[in-house]
Formats: sequence, C-alpha cells, structure tokens
Amino acid sequence: MRKFRWISVVAVLILVATALPVQAATIPAATGTTDKQVGSLTPTVVSRLEKAVQELIGSKAAFQFDDVTDMGKTWIVEGELEDGTATLQTEYNKEKNRVDSTTIRYKISSLGKAMNAPLKAKVLNSAKAFDSKRPLQFEAFWRVKSPYQSNKPSNYWVFWGAGEKASSLYVDVDQGNAITVNADYALRQVDPVLLNRAMNTFKRVSGQRITVQHASRYKDEKNGLSYWSFEDASEANEVKIGAVTGKVLAVSTSGMDWNDDADFKKSFASPKYTAAEALKLVKPKVQLLFNINVSGYKVNVQGNQYTFSQKGTDSIVAKVNKKGTFYEFSLHSSDGKML
Repeated sequence: MRKFRWISVVAVLILVATALPVQAATIPAATGTTDKQVGSLTPTVVSRLEKAVQELIGSKAAFQFDDVTDMGKTWIVEGELEDGTATLQTEYNKEKNRVDSTTIRYKISSLGKAMNAPLKAKVLNSAKAFDSKRPLQFEAFWRVKSPYQSNKPSNYWVFWGAGEKASSLYVDVDQGNAITVNADYALRQVDPVLLNRAMNTFKRVSGQRITVQHASRYKDEKNGLSYWSFEDASEANEVKIGAVTGKVLAVSTSGMDWNDDADFKKSFASPKYTAAEALKLVKPKVQLLFNINVSGYKVNVQGNQYTFSQKGTDSIVAKVNKKGTFYEFSLHSSDGKML
C-alpha cells in the first residue's frame, strides 16, 4: 500500500465568532523516522488502535494496518479498509499511552456507504444552499477524531472541495452534526460593491490604501452566521462583511507592534487611555465603520482591548497597539457574541 505521510495542523479561520476548525495537510515524513512492522507493537497498543478505528467506521467494516512509522514520541500507524474505499491513519502517543488522533480518508464515491442517508442528505443540501450559483462540489471526505486537541471541532466529518475554488464543509459530530462551510472565491466572482467596501474599511482604520487579494465566505448554520472575509496579499489585514446584511462586522489591520508576551504585558500593564479618551478616539471611526454612535457608552479595558457597551445594544471591541493606535474593531451582538 502507498503510504500517506501527513499530520494534523491547526488552521484558525474565525468567523467573527468561532475558531476555524482543524484541517489537515499532506507533508513529507520527518527526517530520522524509522519504519516498523505492525507485529512489533504490543497487543495492548494494537487493541487501542483497532478500537479507535472501529469507532469511526463501524464494527462491521473490515480493515487492516499495514505500516508503522516511529516518529520518536509517537507511532504513525497507517492502513486501509479492505473494500478499498478508504485509507486510514492513527497517531499513538507513546508517552501517554493513548490514541491521539484517527483519520479515515474516504473516496467521494463511497459517500453512500460510509455515511447514513439523513446525514448525507443534510450535507448535500448544505453544499447546494451555500451558493445557489456555484454549488459546492467535493472530491474527498474524511472522518476525523482528535479527542485531546483544544481546537474545535475535534470529532467531525470534513469534505474537501473540488474545482477552481478551495472549499471545506465540516460536520461537528459532538454538536449535533452542526455544519460550517468555508469557500474561497476568485475576486471576479465577488460583488464589486463588497470589494470596494472592504478596501474603504481598510483605509478608514489604517489611513492607507490596502488592496484586497483574497476573498472567502464562511457560514455557521447552527448559529445563523454568514460572512465574507477579505484579506490583502500578506493576510495581515482582514475585513469581515455580513453575507446577508452587507454590513461591516470586523476589521483588523497589521498594527501589532509588541515583540512577545513579556513585551505585551509590560506595554499594557496600565491602560493607554482613560474611558473618556478612548471614547473620543474611537467615536468617529465606529460611526464610519458600523454607523453606531458610542456617546455615553461604558468602557471596559482589559490589556489592549477596549469594550464599548450599552445595555440592550450591540457593543464594539477595539484593540490598541503600543503606539496608541486602534488597529482592530469588531461588532458584537447584545448577547455577547461576535456577529
């Protein structure tokens, strides 16, 4: 069997509200690794690996382990389903004696066999509804469980898009099969009004002309959230615009100017501004960005973050750098969640 040497890596794309799910990438095997035979593993280790795989594929599906790679602190154990519909990989932590992650990589043609009919229908309907003009199409899907990772989801299905735009659809098994979708778009496919709004937003915050190079759209079906994300070539500047409302939800520019955590703590040990000073500085920008008048709002300061709030209304969170420049703004709903 051909070996697939890859490990999980964290990708953080957040909606204005949640962290982007963990993704995976194919990478070369690390230098200094050694190959082992499956028979060299203890029965206890093999049993734990088998249990982890069976949990994801069902007890009736037959599979086999083919290869073991010793990565030092972990063993990477690879195999395949005997019917040829998927390859699998598990990562066993030798120090903690546990299976850290399990991934089953299915061929898209096996969707009907691997996933139950109601969930399959839900996924396909979500893919179709995401963009009526360009429905998402998938070339592969994985079943993943990494129970010890801090990022969410950690127990999920992920579908990988095919064609011109990169896309992914996540099904969070631990959250009632909640679905989130993300897709990249060529700039020519995006409404010019939104592109201009993003660039004008950059200028209002930074005072500079920043050109949008990347566009993507994100949807969280469970929380009813959907937005566009626009970034420059370096991905250091980002604007989020509501996909339904067309309103600016957040903007972040490359204003961070501290060296490390120690420098951050020292620089913001005491507030840069009083409440009155902060209100005066952010008021005109907040009015331009969100059409909100923050006069009379309460101000809460934590480190470099200033929260402007008033009972029963949306609040604004703004961040300041060492120079005293507010470089990031985001709109939050009255229930405390980012919009």
